[in-house]
Amino acid sequence: MNTPLPLASILINNYNYGRSLPKAINSALNQTYPNTEVIVVDDGSTDNSREIIADYGNKIIPVLKENGGQ
Repeated sequence: MNTPLPLASILINNYNYGRSLPKAINSALNQTYPNTEVIVVDDGSTDNSREIIADYGNKIIPVLKENGGQ
């Protein structure tokens, strides 16, 4: 009987790092562990971050919020 692997959640926090965001998301999506989810939390970015996040569709779990700071 095979026991399912535990879920590993990869969290990426973002605020106006659109230039680096694709590299971070792609790195998370390319992990070799088979049971992962990628959650990207955007803290009210004013750059193109939200468009980048939207481009990933259902490959990631977006959490979009107003800027709250650290």
